[in-house]
This record gives sequence, C-alpha cells and structure tokens, in this order.
Amino acid sequence: MSSEGASGPPALTGNALGALWMLGSAVSFTVMAVLAKWLGQDVSVAALIFWRSLAGVIAALPFLAGSGPSALRLARPGKVAWRALWSTAGFFLAFYALVELPLADNLALSFTRTLFITVLAVFILKEKVAWRRWAAVAVGFAGVLLMTRPGEVPSLGTLAALGAAFCFAVAIVTVKDLTRDHSPVQLVLSVNLVTALAGLPFLIMDPSLPSLPDMALLLAMGFAGVGAQSCYIRALGTGDASLMGLIDYVRLPLSALAGFLVFAEVPDRLAMAGAAIVIASTLYITWREARLGAARPPREPA
Repeated sequence: MSSEGASGPPALTGNALGALWMLGSAVSFTVMAVLAKWLGQDVSVAALIFWRSLAGVIAALPFLAGSGPSALRLARPGKVAWRALWSTAGFFLAFYALVELPLADNLALSFTRTLFITVLAVFILKEKVAWRRWAAVAVGFAGVLLMTRPGEVPSLGTLAALGAAFCFAVAIVTVKDLTRDHSPVQLVLSVNLVTALAGLPFLIMDPSLPSLPDMALLLAMGFAGVGAQSCYIRALGTGDASLMGLIDYVRLPLSALAGFLVFAEVPDRLAMAGAAIVIASTLYITWREARLGAARPPREPA
C-alpha cells in the first residue's frame, strides 16, 4: 500500500483550530453565566465570586508547581496588587450585573470594554489614536446610550455592567506593562487570590453553607469560567487575533438563546440595536488597528 493511501485527514489550519477553541470559550462562558445567574437566586454574589476565584487558584496550582518558587517572587508587587484590585472590583460588579440583568443585555454591555481600552490606552500608555478610532469610540458610546434608554435612569445592574467593563479595561491595559517582567501564571494567580480573599469576609459574615447540589453547581461554575478563559487564550495563541476577536462575538447569540431557554428572557429590541452599534464600533476599531499595523489592545493572560 502506498504511503499516500495511509495518510490521515488533513490537519486543521491555525485559524480553524483557533475558531474551535474560541467556540469552546463561548460555550464555557455561557455555561458559567447561566449557572451564576441560576445560583444567584439563592447564593450571595460574594459566594459566587469566591468559588469562581478559588477554581482559578486551583487551576493555576499545577503551573505554579512547574515554575517553582520563582513564581512567587514579584518584580513589582505594588503594581501587580493595583491590577489585581481593579480586576477584583470588576469581578464584583460583573457578577452583580450578571444576576440582575438579562444575560444578553449584560453581555452586550461587557463589550464596551474595548471602547474603554482605547480611551485608557491614550492616558495610561500614551498611545496615539487617530480621529477615525475616536469617531468609532463615540459611535460605540452612542450605542451604549441607546441600550440604557435615553431619558431613563439606568438600573443598578446596567451601571454595574458598565463599571465592570471599565475596571477590566484598566486591568487589561496594565497587563501590557506587567508582562515585561511577570509570567502569566503570576498575574492570573495574583488576581484570583486577591478576589477570593476579598470575597472571604462576606462569607464569614454569612456563614451558612450552600446545599450539596448548590456546592456542586458552584464548583462547576468556577471551572467553567476557568475553561472559558483557557480556551480564549488558546484561541488567541493559535489563530489570527482579528479573526478570533470576531468569532468571540458568538457569545451574544449564545447568551440570548440560553437566557430565553433557561430564564424565559426575551431580548429587548432597543437594547439589541444598541448592542449592534457597540459591536460594529469595536469591530471597526479592531479592523482599523490591523490595517494600520498598530499593536492590538492588550488582552487578559491566562
């Protein structure tokens, strides 16, 4: 038999493999969001955050063991702590919004993170932004206004979702500087440790333990979140970042579908119109950066 006949199926291209990883991230994120919203009816937000962060610490331990004691030595502990605090604030706000808002609305507002990153990169990283990108940012925030219904007072859940997007944007912009002398394991472990410790006092004040079924769902939620983050980073490391960023938006229809099937949520037309504007503006920013050969906005390491 010739060697040609024994050859297997063609290997997947980097973009095809990256797309599969990104889809895996979207599915894992949706599972985490559904479980968090479901559990949020009986479990405090602090408990949700604690177990999500504890799962992140557990997932990072094998990598920490492989790195040895050097992984615990931080070159700039103050700045690492500063980033961890912003991430922790983002977690608290994001989980509160996740419990309070429909899944699709919450996720659509989370995409404003790209808009905040563009603005913060100018002030923190001293990057130059051309007028076209500023125009895209302005259009994106106009979409946010549409989502929050002009003339109406935004709900606490909406404000929390926007606050979470801002906090995560600050943390992500800070990563660009910290990755010069810190490993991804150090950065991820520090965030999860600080976030878990921040949630611990709230658990002590409310010492009632979740039921065994809720405990199992909490652990599943935590590891689904870790899986979403891991798949996301694998996707970015395998395929073209611009294409992966486009595929990442599949989370929105998945969240809308999950919200409808599990919680009977019907997406608000005005909110979805605003979400379409936000997504279009962030896609333009990404396309413009790729075309000009500019550095892409820093992303969260895993």
